Amino acid sequence: MAMALERITRLVPNWVIDRIEDGWAVLENTSTREVISVHATKIPDRAKPGDTLLNYKSKWLINLADTKARAERVKARFSQVKGRSS
Repeated sequence: MAMALERITRLVPNWVIDRIEDGWAVLENTSTREVISVHATKIPDRAKPGDTLLNYKSKWLINLADTKARAERVKARFSQVKGRSS
């Protein structure tokens, strides 16, 4: 699959998938904490809860870099909590 990226010159908000249920994805804006529901057919097929999406030119795209960074931060927090409880 060929993909072309354009330089984005404006701030595009990130949305995290909280959950997918009954054919709808519940997304939370990482800056404003606004919550919206988007029909699951509108997000990428491989998107899953915890993934970061951005909406660019009316298409939802997975922000792979932010998704990876977020997962690493969560993993680090759990390691800290686990270390404190020992």
